[in-house]
Amino acid sequence: MNANANRTAEVLVVGGRTTGLMLAARLARQGVGVRIVDGSPGIDVNSRATLLHSRSLELLDNLGIAGEVKENGQPLRGMRLFMDGKQVRQTRDPPVDSTYPYGISYSQAQLEGLLEAKLNELGVLVERNTELVGLEQDGDGVRARLKLPDGADEHVQTGYLVGCDGAHSSTRHLLGIDFPGVQGKYPYFLADVVSENNEPSDAWFYFLHREGSVIFAILNGGRRQIIGPLADDHSAEGKPNLAELQELVDRRTGGDYRLSDPRWLTYFRISYRVAERYRDGRVFLAGDAAHVHSPFAGHGMNTGIQDACNLAWKLTLAVRGVTSEAVLDSYETERRPVAQSVVDNTQMFTKPAETYPTMTDEERASLLKGFHREGEELIAFRRNFEELDIDYGASRLCMDDAVELPGDVRPGLEARNVSGLRHNGVECDLFQFLSGPHHCLLLFTSSDNTVEVSCIEARDAHDEYGSWMDVHIVVPQHDGGAPDDVSVIVDPEAALSGLYGVSKGGLYLFRPDGYVAYRSRRTDTLGNYVNNVLSPG
Repeated sequence: MNANANRTAEVLVVGGRTTGLMLAARLARQGVGVRIVDGSPGIDVNSRATLLHSRSLELLDNLGIAGEVKENGQPLRGMRLFMDGKQVRQTRDPPVDSTYPYGISYSQAQLEGLLEAKLNELGVLVERNTELVGLEQDGDGVRARLKLPDGADEHVQTGYLVGCDGAHSSTRHLLGIDFPGVQGKYPYFLADVVSENNEPSDAWFYFLHREGSVIFAILNGGRRQIIGPLADDHSAEGKPNLAELQELVDRRTGGDYRLSDPRWLTYFRISYRVAERYRDGRVFLAGDAAHVHSPFAGHGMNTGIQDACNLAWKLTLAVRGVTSEAVLDSYETERRPVAQSVVDNTQMFTKPAETYPTMTDEERASLLKGFHREGEELIAFRRNFEELDIDYGASRLCMDDAVELPGDVRPGLEARNVSGLRHNGVECDLFQFLSGPHHCLLLFTSSDNTVEVSCIEARDAHDEYGSWMDVHIVVPQHDGGAPDDVSVIVDPEAALSGLYGVSKGGLYLFRPDGYVAYRSRRTDTLGNYVNNVLSPG
């Protein structure tokens, strides 16, 4: 046992890629003692994942790092669809109702650089070339054995451990958790290159061809990530060269796309898997350690980001002794169905790229028709694509004492933003109050519930739960009657109270990951939620 033996951490994060970095940053921001280790020497420079959806951008904004992504990334606003060399459709996507109305292409490597910088700013360094090689646990904690860069062992005592260590997760293997699923029939090629014909640069190109298909995804910096299936008997050994790929792309696209400046050329195979379970006692799985699927539609990195944000606040409350074991169980019950849905949807989205060569003319016509959406169907598709329609309504963490209020802001759904508010004399929007590390409680005043009464309730809530909850009262106008120790949000146009249906008073409680947790038409019922849901018994 070396000099580093028996070091402790409240949470040990294993894996320093996107999911692990996001989780560690969220935990550190909430004051949790966190360590993060990673078996690699540094960030992988290759452009694996490429697209950040609107919901992930909101969560990155929550950490204060979305501005750089927005400034230097490439928005995705449409698609060009080709069949057998002929363009058959070009779409321009309508914006979604989000601070980030379109997804943005931004390489995973660059994003991980931003996340690691944020983590360093919070006082946590990624411990590289450090592997998890053993773990055991009991009701009091986890004992992890790490192999350090010099080959020595370190023994770490931690309250909780989260495996964010990828598809070949050591954490999952050490726990003996199965990873059921299938591997796709076809090998694929991938190329990170410059394409001479790149217009429009904010659209992805989908070439369906009788020989096989090609997708031109967008990357920031004017580059393209080009992906396509190969024959099922292709060896997929070694790596392709640019001349071979150019020849293949020419055949499948019609020859109008000259490729150059290859930054990464590789073969890969798609697997579709979801871990049998996400939790084993005090150990959890997140990101690719818990689910893998097709890269088509770009949901892998985003799903991991949301795993991290869902789990971080629950671990924080557990570390502080605020919450019950059932809240930790909710991580799996909320996130595993999301992953299964992503696996199913990406498999369905990928299938045409593989089966187009063997389709009949009728099947191809039906496929083309399926790309046409408009009206409410298109809006619903866009919200789903941008991951804004995730619904935790069936979770035990949701409680609704006002089911007659608007259904699109009920518990389990993401909060809807509202602008035109004022706080301390400064214009702001709702999401600014949901960007902190805590739960956020809004108490809406009414004629029967005066500002004075709301201030008393706000002060009581802060005294009882202030270590993990921010409390604000919402008023139509501020006459200065509230004491300095009560936060007042002014809603001059009643946009906030109107959207949330509480013009006559009530309360909303939001989770740190931005979802509605609880609502009531009364402002004195918060204790019901805390006692019955967050810390029962």
